Amino acid sequence: MARSRIPADWIFEEDAIKNSPSRKAAMNEVDELRLKREGIDIMKQIGHEFGWKVNGATGVACVYFQRFYMLHSIQEFPCPTTALSCMFLAGKSEDTPKKCKDIAQNALKLYSQIFRVNLNRLMDDIMAMERVLLQTIKFDFNIDLPYKYIIMYANDFKQKRGFDATMVSEIVRHAWPLVNDSFFTHLCLAWEPQIIAVSLFWLAIKLRQHEEINQTRWWEEHVAELAEDKMEAICHEVLDYYALMNNSGNGGAPGS
Repeated sequence: MARSRIPADWIFEEDAIKNSPSRKAAMNEVDELRLKREGIDIMKQIGHEFGWKVNGATGVACVYFQRFYMLHSIQEFPCPTTALSCMFLAGKSEDTPKKCKDIAQNALKLYSQIFRVNLNRLMDDIMAMERVLLQTIKFDFNIDLPYKYIIMYANDFKQKRGFDATMVSEIVRHAWPLVNDSFFTHLCLAWEPQIIAVSLFWLAIKLRQHEEINQTRWWEEHVAELAEDKMEAICHEVLDYYALMNNSGNGGAPGS
């Protein structure tokens, strides 16, 4: 994809996502999703080793990763090394820096079957890839994640609407992992963070069987003219991911 076609807000049309550079280079959709999910899993697992939260540096790394593959193909830049470089950059941009050596050592420890090079070579690969990543994302480090909106809605429910605090906390606990797992999908490429947050909070309310809340159409105060069928489509992206994981024997329920 030419740089002139990068949306200013990094929100892409569905056709652009379906015709990513990897797909144009003859990779099928199933393989593209599988390889990208493996890369995101690497970031989440190593991030966990560092004590990073998905609502911080790990989530930012996931967004860098998804954006990168809207301009480059997996065939040219394999996902595992890209994932490590996204972590390296996200650590610095989110003021939780990790040494390249620490990232490489954890990668070799946890994923020795994937990274079949020595430590020095992997460090060189990560730093070289970071330069490509920086050029690709145009040094745009301002990443907005959905989590702050989840907190905002919860506070609104408790303080303004007077809903039971325990019930609202239960909804938040259910919505949080839905947002975590949304990074395994293309949602961050297709929708603004606030719309993702509204939709997954709406889904958490439904899953916890508190329909009386959704009957108030609370989301209209936060996102204008957002139809329920749009929210359903967004939620199905995450639910379809869980179904795929269950069918492959990898679990994949909310809260995992």
